[in-house]
Amino acid sequence: MRALVLSVLLALAAGTAACGSPCQDLAERICNCQPAGSLRDNCKSSVSNQIGGNGQRPGETDQKRCEALLATCPDPESNTHQCEVLQTEEGKVACGLAYPTDAGS
Repeated sequence: MRALVLSVLLALAAGTAACGSPCQDLAERICNCQPAGSLRDNCKSSVSNQIGGNGQRPGETDQKRCEALLATCPDPESNTHQCEVLQTEEGKVACGLAYPTDAGS
């Protein structure tokens, strides 16, 4: 799970050069579900390193996607059950960690 979260966070944050962008905010929100201490710090550090390392600005489509995900992915600091929800398929979809399953396939 930790590797999946980190890879998705890095993918979401890739290309975000400005601090406080919707994609960085989303990645850090997900990092907040890691246990306090080194795991959470490493998650946030990896996001920051990825963002600062590639120098590309996010496209408008990426920013809008992250903004939409921020609206559906509650902040663990304001919703104490968010980290439990993030372990479910519904929670992963809401935060951009998984695609919704298509009932028609």
